Amino acid sequence: MKRSIIILITTLFLSACESPYPEYLKLEDGIYMKLLAFEDRDEPVLDPAYANISVEIFDEKGILFKVYKEEILDMENSKISFLLGHLNQGDSCIFKVSTDKIKEAFKPSLFTKTNQKFVDVVVKVHRFYRESEYLALKSTFDKEMMEQLLLSKYLEEFSAEKQNGIYKTELVKGAGEYVKIGDEITIAYRGCFINRLAFDHISGNTAFSFTYGTPGQVIKGLDIAIKSMREGEKSKIIIPSHLAFGEEGSTTLIVPSFTTVIYELEILKIN
Repeated sequence: MKRSIIILITTLFLSACESPYPEYLKLEDGIYMKLLAFEDRDEPVLDPAYANISVEIFDEKGILFKVYKEEILDMENSKISFLLGHLNQGDSCIFKVSTDKIKEAFKPSLFTKTNQKFVDVVVKVHRFYRESEYLALKSTFDKEMMEQLLLSKYLEEFSAEKQNGIYKTELVKGAGEYVKIGDEITIAYRGCFINRLAFDHISGNTAFSFTYGTPGQVIKGLDIAIKSMREGEKSKIIIPSHLAFGEEGSTTLIVPSFTTVIYELEILKIN
């Protein structure tokens, strides 16, 4: 059944009186929606199980989470599945979502340090897939090629110098000599995925000390990065999977196979 623009406008008008966002439709406490574009379809996709969508979650400081349109998400297990049920194929909209609801949805990820009560979630539904459609499509997937595609999309947004297979951007300058084999070093870092979700974090009392050059202490990409750093330096390190957790992923199952990882790495001390 085609949706009516008149019904949408009327609903927005009726809900405006009770909403802190007059241009938005209140869906429930803590969730407001404004439709930016939609496609009228006689037959909507029934029982969609997967979604090809673009997503950006941001606060006043910038992007907190991002899904590129090339990715296909499992709707049942997606972090934003509680929003997708309000959308049809072809819809583009912006949600105002309470930060508490976002944090709850993204547990146990280290998601956001924002102090805002609401964040903006911009979603574009490119296509929904039924289970059978997705299974047929999945047989054509090339995980390694998808990784390279997503990495290239990410690098379009950030300036980074390629060094021995990794990409590095200096955030804070260091001083003194560069790290060398045999040095006792202490590091802190925050590891995240291309979508900006953090998967690991050490600092302060959990900062990691080890002898540089000792096998198996850090992944190969971090080993390469550390060699080009000095005490006090903090750098952003983008590491493709072949220098990170490879085609198997991490043993903890936190990092999937063929997954690029990004670290903000700091050399706290060199002895």
